[in-house]
Amino acid sequence: MIKKVFFDFDGVVVDSEPLHARSKALTLQYFGIEYSPDLFDRFKGITELGFFRHVSEQLDPLHRSCEEFIGKRHEYLAEMLPEMPFIEGYEDFMTSLHNAAIGAILVTSSTREELANIDNYLHFSQSFEHIIAADDTPRHKPYPDPYLKALELVSAEDVVVIEDSPNGILAAERAGCEVYALKTSFTSTELEAAGADRIFDDYKALRAALSL
Repeated sequence: MIKKVFFDFDGVVVDSEPLHARSKALTLQYFGIEYSPDLFDRFKGITELGFFRHVSEQLDPLHRSCEEFIGKRHEYLAEMLPEMPFIEGYEDFMTSLHNAAIGAILVTSSTREELANIDNYLHFSQSFEHIIAADDTPRHKPYPDPYLKALELVSAEDVVVIEDSPNGILAAERAGCEVYALKTSFTSTELEAAGADRIFDDYKALRAALSL
């Protein structure tokens, strides 16, 4: 019997990847940094700090600080936040969980500052009993630390994790959790290769599988 559902955030709760990619692209353009067309796809599911560390070390001839890049990126992203939608079907799924008395915990690589900024528009935080953010663990996905932190609150046998990225799947699997993947950001082949236990096209299919 499932008692809790652990949710990733980007690509599972909010459809944020297009805005993340656009704000990062504008940041790189602002600093005059050239990049390959597949750069943002390659860094899906990686923390903001991890992305800009790569930019600083590998792409920027001046090796400017991650803080400088992140500060400019947040300026662009703040202007885009009102455009950010929920993933289709997420709100109905959360209502079904509530009606079934199944709790929800957010486990994300986003920082609490990033979450608070988005919450100002979408008010998603009230749906979660607990939030595990990037600030709460020294290591992030694909390391299991974020999910191990969440498992301090509930047994792994009572949990299903919903993820959308290979790094998130690896983190949850390494923490001993059952992982359901949504095809919002990656292909079935990529999600299966990462070790997802089940793969779903959308929340409607997931609700049916859980009899919600």
